Amino acid sequence: MTNWKKVLLSLGFSDSEAVIYLTSLELGPSSVQDIAKKSKVSRVTTYAVIESLSKRGLMSFVDKGKKRLFVAESPERLVSFVQTHLKNMEATLKEVESSLQDLKLMQQGDKPVVKLFEGHEALKAIQDDLLKAEPKHIDEFGNLDEIFRTYSPEEVRVFHAKIDKLKPKIRAIFSSKTQPVSSHSVITLPSSFVFGGDVLVYDNKVALSTFRGKQISVLIESEEIARLMKTLMDYIWSLQQK
Repeated sequence: MTNWKKVLLSLGFSDSEAVIYLTSLELGPSSVQDIAKKSKVSRVTTYAVIESLSKRGLMSFVDKGKKRLFVAESPERLVSFVQTHLKNMEATLKEVESSLQDLKLMQQGDKPVVKLFEGHEALKAIQDDLLKAEPKHIDEFGNLDEIFRTYSPEEVRVFHAKIDKLKPKIRAIFSSKTQPVSSHSVITLPSSFVFGGDVLVYDNKVALSTFRGKQISVLIESEEIARLMKTLMDYIWSLQQK
């Protein structure tokens, strides 16, 4: 019985299910009390296990007079159960393989972290995080006029002075009627492009800010999302350079 118990456990049977199935197979039609006594499992657990095995087609019952006796199905039924189990496992394997990328995103360290900031200090919170990260590369896509409308020239100047000390490689694409404050690589979009926000991409982070109406900034920490935005910036940059 010991070897068969190991086989049943490998098929997902619980310890009690394996013992009760094999005991019932050995006893033939028996009462719950006799099965529980022989298998050394409580009657409450035996009732629950018999119900579970019956749902899987591995046990049934016969009425003998006023008594209901339970019996394990033939070993051939177990073979059929194993075949069904294998088919289900194959289907599960395919589902896991097709969703592998989702599982990777759930891994520790890969799960996106999202922070929301509101009000006048929203963009400053993003700027503080950027300065703390000290990135080697920064991409920015935004409306420079809206930034100057929302924040004073002094606030903008101070931030860019701190950025300059870090000496990162910067690519910026602005919608603006004013002169950009940075000497870094800048592309100015035609005035026909109308929007009121800003996107900053650095390290594994993407910061989205809006300046019209209620000021909101969202900071997303995700390697995949940052890579997506960097790729998009590469594409836009290449088009503007032609």
